[in-house]
Amino acid sequence: MNALRKTWRYICLYGVRRTVFKIAGRTRRLPSLIFRRFANPDIALIGCGQFGMATLGYFISQRFGRRFLWVFDTDMDAARSAARVLGAKQIAHSATQIFQDPGVDTVYIASNHHSHAEYAISALESNKNVYVEKPVSVSLKQFERLQAELGRTQGRLFVGYNRPFSKAIQTLRSQLGNSPTGGVSLNCFVSGHLIGADHWYRNPDEGTRICGNAGHWIDLFIHILAWRGLPKEFRIHLLSADQSEPDDNFSLSIATEKNDIFTLMLTARTEPFEGINETINFQQDDIICKIDDFRRMTVWNGPAYKRWRFWPKDAGHKTAALQPFDRTNTRDWTEIKTSTLIMLQIMEMVHGSITTSQISLHEPAVNAVENGAVK
Repeated sequence: MNALRKTWRYICLYGVRRTVFKIAGRTRRLPSLIFRRFANPDIALIGCGQFGMATLGYFISQRFGRRFLWVFDTDMDAARSAARVLGAKQIAHSATQIFQDPGVDTVYIASNHHSHAEYAISALESNKNVYVEKPVSVSLKQFERLQAELGRTQGRLFVGYNRPFSKAIQTLRSQLGNSPTGGVSLNCFVSGHLIGADHWYRNPDEGTRICGNAGHWIDLFIHILAWRGLPKEFRIHLLSADQSEPDDNFSLSIATEKNDIFTLMLTARTEPFEGINETINFQQDDIICKIDDFRRMTVWNGPAYKRWRFWPKDAGHKTAALQPFDRTNTRDWTEIKTSTLIMLQIMEMVHGSITTSQISLHEPAVNAVENGAVK
């Protein structure tokens, strides 16, 4: 009964076709879905789990049809099922096969978090265009190597932080006018997935839930700040409900020298029936905004207000996933760099049971994190 109820709720949120993909991503039992054959398949997918197949695979197939040339996963059953559903021509036995194939133009990376940067570096070394899911890296060493490779390659890098591409956030930007000036107040309340003690997120090498989850809203904060101009100083406070699981139920606060304030409450005490649910509140200049799970939004401007509804639910996944093919909708690398450095600093706070720190982006990237005045 719950399966039928969840299917109906997903249909109400996302429509029939994407719901079918979500079911395919979980059950792995659906036959090949019917798409027109792309004339010259040139996309490879590394990581054929739920997100790679049911989200990236869905939006790419919806736009282009059967455009996947290769799929690869360390779990060959996952690779075979993804190839069947997406109509991929070949299943790779190693990622190297993909990097060495001159027929591959774009590589999508949706594998485990620790592998993201390494796969991206290898793809860029082969001058491929790369879409890498969040997080772009889980260590400063990885991130420095990735940035160095970006300076050498002919390929381009696109990152899968999707919320800045949502219709709600883009609509909010249009309501602020050309030159917002004041301090930003942003609050995000997130009901996240309940994960077990043996979940791969628990592996310390995977960057904790700071990289796995919180990075989304840290990145959204940085994106919104960039509308006015990024600050240089970030003061960070982290409070966890249970120090034995410091990244499960926590409150994160960040303040800047430009009078900005950001708070994130992530709670994961039970499994949300329809997946992650979030409420976002924003204030800057004369604008107040409330976003309800990227389904509804209200904006107040003095005595006036407007309301929007978004169906299907739009958290920005489609536009983010298609960045390599729509170059007008891409992110400034400075935003990604800033949010990644802050995320890595907070990850280190979790590892070290540290509650207060600060990071200065006046300094080079390595020093900014390593010298981050931890208190």
